[in-house]
Amino acid sequence: MIMRGVQRTVAVFDCFTPQRMSLTLQEIADSISLAKSTTFRIVQSLEEAGYLIRLDDQKYCLSFRFTRLAGMVMSTLSIRQVARPLMQALARQTHETITLNMANGRDRTCIDVIDTPSPLMSMARPGQSVRLAHTGATAKALMAYLPLKQQERLVAQPARTMNRQAVELLAELARIRRDGYCVSHGERVLGLSAVAAPIHEHNKAVNYCVTITSPTVRLKPRLEECVQALLKTTHEISRRLGAESVGETMARPLLPRAKSNRKAAQ
Repeated sequence: MIMRGVQRTVAVFDCFTPQRMSLTLQEIADSISLAKSTTFRIVQSLEEAGYLIRLDDQKYCLSFRFTRLAGMVMSTLSIRQVARPLMQALARQTHETITLNMANGRDRTCIDVIDTPSPLMSMARPGQSVRLAHTGATAKALMAYLPLKQQERLVAQPARTMNRQAVELLAELARIRRDGYCVSHGERVLGLSAVAAPIHEHNKAVNYCVTITSPTVRLKPRLEECVQALLKTTHEISRRLGAESVGETMARPLLPRAKSNRKAAQ
């Protein structure tokens, strides 16, 4: 009974979004699929506890208590602490090296690594920085969410190195952003493959990504499995960071697109 009460309370909080910042009692009841009388009792308790405010038009909104709580979360909980348990689970599932990476100016920096005991493991290490312009799945997954002007500056060098048109690389970044992940084979290190997916934050920013790195001979036969596992992991990390509307787009990877990314990488 207590657990059901907690679930209903959380469901009320989840009704509110940036697009629906105030709701009527009926709208809350419809959203959580409960009778209006039951919803009223929950809402009234939350109002008395100071978590909801009833406005003059009889709609409800979240109170500033959430701002105070959010401030405490942001000051004490790091992305590494949120992501590490889920990365460990992903490493156990895939038996491959898992890295957490961040965009850092013109570089991308590895900030955490979960190693694997498998032979031919990746040698990524925390603190290692590589130019975004050196491409690869991790760099592309991060670049895909940068402003277009910044993308244009960054793709100029790899376009020359790879003998490709800058417009091709920009189109690839747009496709990666649409798909929600990137696959590369041998782009940075011959014989090494990677799958990378972004982490979405509560403010819709994308500054981090998680990458599975593996010898190509191991990853290619398990590509679909690894993509699905990675997207499930990054979705959950994003959810814990307060991101909204990530699950639907990330839960349905389009492997034909992944193959397109892979073909372009080769």
